[in-house]
Amino acid sequence: MPLKSTGFLLLLFGCLRAAIMEEVHGMVGGNVDLSCISPERKHFDLNKTLVYWQTKNNVLLNSYIPGEDTSKYIHLKYQNRTSLTLEKMEKGDFSLHLSNITIEDELEFACIVVNKSNTEFFFTSIVNLRVAANYSVPIVDDKTNNTEVIFTCTSHNGFPKPKVYWVNKTDNSLLNQSLQNDTFTTNEKGLFSVSSVLKITWTPNISIECCIENVNLQQNLTVQSSFLLSPGGNFIRQTITTPPNQLKPPEKTTNTVFFTIFGILLVILLIVGIGSRKLCKKKHRYGDYTGPQGNRQMAETTEYI
Repeated sequence: MPLKSTGFLLLLFGCLRAAIMEEVHGMVGGNVDLSCISPERKHFDLNKTLVYWQTKNNVLLNSYIPGEDTSKYIHLKYQNRTSLTLEKMEKGDFSLHLSNITIEDELEFACIVVNKSNTEFFFTSIVNLRVAANYSVPIVDDKTNNTEVIFTCTSHNGFPKPKVYWVNKTDNSLLNQSLQNDTFTTNEKGLFSVSSVLKITWTPNISIECCIENVNLQQNLTVQSSFLLSPGGNFIRQTITTPPNQLKPPEKTTNTVFFTIFGILLVILLIVGIGSRKLCKKKHRYGDYTGPQGNRQMAETTEYI
């Protein structure tokens, strides 16, 4: 069956009524598997099966049509970057391998598996890909006079755009963001660099911390800078960098939701019969994460130039 004759399938991304939804994480320059597995785990006759992987804007990543070379239909930016495995597909695993991840790949993707005989859906799956790149360990420079201290915190080549916090380490309180001026730039790959300038009134025994937060990695990179008054009356500069834990975030977050009419009716019955306190609420994998005051975790460090 030619791709053009089944082109109507490419218009149904937003109308999938029974889709499995998952979220996966990928690192810039790395590889990731976009999951698409039959709920029934049954054997598929590939001579009677059509497979489409696409974005919501109808950009085709890959497809399978029996007896046809579909590589010519793949969008240019996904050429030679995606692959399907026939042996896995026969067993109901239509997952797509995506290589050399870029920031432009942070999208929702739809997997559509269709019965070739009658064009009815076998099943569909939607995958939300979250892309990240590690920021460099922050560097804090300072200069001072008799009235104020100016701190400059820089970090480079990360994604997505970071959040920057300054912390007063004497009481661990966040400094007012009106005291800082953040400048963001991007390189040719779309990776961000940040320079944050903090101006505060000069006092003895200043101790501050710069925190660079990467939301997609649930990662805080911090460096502490201090002016300490020694017993002899001299000021001592100290810089302390807090090494983050080397913990790689999961490639897959198992948030599976079935958008079916049956499911909607079931929720209504639960609300009426049991009460809203009995409803199951989805819990984010990082629900205990508390921003700059939370756990300092980062993915496996990778250099991006």
